[in-house]
Amino acid sequence: MDKAKTGALIAAARKEKNLTQRELAAALHVSDRAISKWERGAGFPDISLLEPLADTLDLGVLDLLRGERGTEPEPEPTVRQALAFLARQAKERTRKRWSQVLAGAVLLVPTGFILFGILATAGAFEREITAEVLAGVYSQTGQMVGETTVVIDGTRSSVWGGSYSGKFAIDCLDATCQGDVTAIINWDAFGRGEGGERIGFTAPGYHVASGVESWLYITEDMGSFGLRLEDGTIIATDESYVPLLTADYYYAVYLPVETTPWSIPME
Repeated sequence: MDKAKTGALIAAARKEKNLTQRELAAALHVSDRAISKWERGAGFPDISLLEPLADTLDLGVLDLLRGERGTEPEPEPTVRQALAFLARQAKERTRKRWSQVLAGAVLLVPTGFILFGILATAGAFEREITAEVLAGVYSQTGQMVGETTVVIDGTRSSVWGGSYSGKFAIDCLDATCQGDVTAIINWDAFGRGEGGERIGFTAPGYHVASGVESWLYITEDMGSFGLRLEDGTIIATDESYVPLLTADYYYAVYLPVETTPWSIPME
């Protein structure tokens, strides 16, 4: 997603509607500074504002995400369902993160650091996850073509952003099912790095060409996820992920609500 293109589209659509920045801001219950920031390409609307912004400007949600008016009808209800799904994830993740921040603040004393180290070494922030999850298999155009099983068996760490290490074997993808292959999933909840959620596969002594693209959507309990294979096939436990995974952008939902979500081109 190109924030400059999206900003230019917002500005053009606003002017077509004969709205000032202040009037648009009042309709969305945000500041006119926020509108100015979007139109300059210096930021992007919060995920919860995409629907009301699109409605106010007579645009599609995907128009805003792409930064241009689409030439073909878009599956708007499904896209909006997906955004609502991700917004719920973001709110729940933010609530959990602030709980961790407050808990961490208590530990910010000399003895706290020692206690934190002891707890981390003892595995107090880790839990075993063993599950067998049924997921849908979707074509590049978003049509469901079958189902597959994903076996999860590993350790989930909840320290800061969090990470998972262990088996993430997608039954329809042989490379992920080998006995010595380990999946690594990282949640960068505070945006210290590139943000969002990433997955990779490793094995002792050699590189694993898994066939799975690195960006994905996955809840922290790992019970719900959506990812895309390098050939464009989508594996998702919920169809709400599909419209986002058929596009060439990744809409990060890791950021606290008072900051601005952003997007990353799919690899």
